[in-house]
Amino acid sequence: MANIAVAVAGKIDIVQSHEQLTLPAVEAIVAGAPVRIEAAGKFTNGNGTDTTENNIWGIATNSAAINEPVTAVKRGLLDGFTFTQAYNAPIYVSDTDGRLGDAAGTATKLVGRVVPAWSQRLGTAADKILSVEL
Repeated sequence: MANIAVAVAGKIDIVQSHEQLTLPAVEAIVAGAPVRIEAAGKFTNGNGTDTTENNIWGIATNSAAINEPVTAVKRGLLDGFTFTQAYNAPIYVSDTDGRLGDAAGTATKLVGRVVPAWSQRLGTAADKILSVEL
């Protein structure tokens, strides 16, 4: 399994959001991390090691330190990942805390799929973005 890299550290662009939520971070969170809501009602990093850790609410769109706000998207389109995967490839929660991967973790949690996005000025190739469906 390969973890998915973020193109620009600290930032994931929201192309389209159907559902998002902003909560404080209970620990340091980086943009692009799968996050879950912990007992105190704050976001924490999630992973694919078991069904508690993979109870992912959304994907963080910004980096944050403890008690800083984090916005996560549950359903929508996100840009800012460095995808080498083909279009329609599934993206999962990795066993590595706070990371997405191209293969299922120990407790499988599908996050979404790689989809094409074209700019207003059509170029020669589409950008690869993440369609999040949690």
